[in-house]
Amino acid sequence: MLHDSIDATLLPVLPPDVLEEVKQEGHARTFQPGEPLFVEGMLDYDFFVLLSGEVRISQRVGDEDQILGVYRRGEFVGELSLLSGGPARVTGRAVGMVRTLQVKADTFRQMMAQCSPLAKFAVQGMVARRQEVEAQVRQHEKLAMLGRMAAGLAHELSNPAAAARRSAEQLREKSLAAHHQALTYDSRLTDPQREALLELVSELQASPPKPLDALSQSDLEDALLEWLGIHGMSQAYGRAATFAAAGVDLPHLEVLGASLEGAVLAAGLEWLETLLALAQLADVLEAGTARISSLVSAVSQYTYVDREVPQEVDVHTGLEATLAMFAHRLRGGVTVTRDYDTSLPKLWAHGGELNQVWSNLIENALDAMQDRGILRVSTRRRGDEVHVEIGDDGPGIPGDILARIWEPFFTTKAMGQGTGLGLDIVLRIIERRHGGRIHVESVPGNTFFRVELPVKPELPH
Repeated sequence: MLHDSIDATLLPVLPPDVLEEVKQEGHARTFQPGEPLFVEGMLDYDFFVLLSGEVRISQRVGDEDQILGVYRRGEFVGELSLLSGGPARVTGRAVGMVRTLQVKADTFRQMMAQCSPLAKFAVQGMVARRQEVEAQVRQHEKLAMLGRMAAGLAHELSNPAAAARRSAEQLREKSLAAHHQALTYDSRLTDPQREALLELVSELQASPPKPLDALSQSDLEDALLEWLGIHGMSQAYGRAATFAAAGVDLPHLEVLGASLEGAVLAAGLEWLETLLALAQLADVLEAGTARISSLVSAVSQYTYVDREVPQEVDVHTGLEATLAMFAHRLRGGVTVTRDYDTSLPKLWAHGGELNQVWSNLIENALDAMQDRGILRVSTRRRGDEVHVEIGDDGPGIPGDILARIWEPFFTTKAMGQGTGLGLDIVLRIIERRHGGRIHVESVPGNTFFRVELPVKPELPH
């Protein structure tokens, strides 16, 4: 039932002799937008060759209508059930105005029995479509299995990550309370000296330090190290790094030095350094667990497990979830620029499959840039369609291979680094499953893929 309009081996466009035969036996018929050529369950329907326009093929799955394919000019529909004698397994509905040549069912069967030129092409098309359906089913099953595994892992990680994050927050609070209590019972310090230490801690908590560049950070650590060395602090190097990371500078130490002297100064600075080090460890733990939680959320958004029928999908949520999957490659050398139309409506689509499209396009862009450059992601509303563009500033796709990038198993990557199926899968998902289109333009320094998707495909009710 599925076909690929650009792959002549899967569904050959009717040659002149076959088309002439159809013209002799058929008659012209025009279908209005949304009008069905045949409906799922219909026992007797005709054979059609499309002269212009598009026909979307859909099938009822539960309470939803699922797009299976899109037929275009020069292609034919309706032969499978006519040959098998059973009811129509799918619905074919016009997208916009559609002109056809219609051959009555009985006439079509007679032509097939006489082994006319049409018979050969119809049988070839039927066999190829059957093979394509089986391939898509296998691919869908694999994706569903991977999705369930990812969702199960995300579920298992969710609770421990949340518990670890709460524990990190409590660790900071408890360690601060314990240090305050220890300071209260330290008989080496007077009340004014304790007050000086607590005031500095309060100041640091109220005004978190601004990140410094590497050179400024190194200069601050050197200045603190020198001051600590002059005042006889042990383990001065490690303490200087802790103080610098917490935002302690020379004026802070000078204030403490004026209140605490000698052994008391060493005790006070040791107490302060231990408190700040524990707070920094708690920060690292909390940031790490927060990152795990965000990744778990991204995986959940990315997989769309157990949601095989179309549903309302937020394009931006899917794009961000996909970018999160590539976070390890985006750090350092890649700048991501986003230009999102925040007024976009939600799409009626298969969310997991669209995320697979974004994954393949983003991965190809990163490969082209060798993980160094600008990755551009943008969205736009165009009438009843949503356009998504993913581009890069890499070397571009050579003109002599640009037309071949959609071919199955064609790849420009080194042996073992690519299967050549990524863009073939992208094309199938966009055109067949969602009734959309995809375009590519490429020159050195500017390559982009534009995916054009209907907000809600016209489906039978």
